[in-house]
Amino acid sequence: MKIQQSVNASGIRQYIRSCYFEPARQRGETLVTLRAGDIHRELCLRNRVPNVCQVMESKLLERESGVKVSSKQGPPSGRGTTLTVTYTVNLEGPAETRLGEQHGSAPTLAAAMEQPWVRLFYELRGMGKDLYAAEGGGEAWLKKERANFYGPDKKDLE
Repeated sequence: MKIQQSVNASGIRQYIRSCYFEPARQRGETLVTLRAGDIHRELCLRNRVPNVCQVMESKLLERESGVKVSSKQGPPSGRGTTLTVTYTVNLEGPAETRLGEQHGSAPTLAAAMEQPWVRLFYELRGMGKDLYAAEGGGEAWLKKERANFYGPDKKDLE
């Protein structure tokens, strides 16, 4: 058995993508469960379990592979061969490989404004400004509301 001490986090991510996520995507599977000890053994690593665990939980792996962590189980330290992570696989692949989302770019404002709820949000934005100004500011309005919370017939608790 050959020991590969030179495998870094990038190599571990690449291995997980090519041996687990891509085959699952090709089979149409939406869930993949990985165990840190299995990956550590398959890569013939020695004393690199914490590194494997860190890679398995990283946001970079999620972003590069087009997956999301759906559950984690393992030792209290979170770093051990029994760490098991279940991923939800996006069948379309990672965002950077899909058309129209190159380099993780967000949708443009014009595209977002086509949705009715976005337009409504922008139309309602700032409406409270005049209301609070007429009452002497937000703090004054809140103080007045709290004073009249129980109505005119309020009884003192003292």
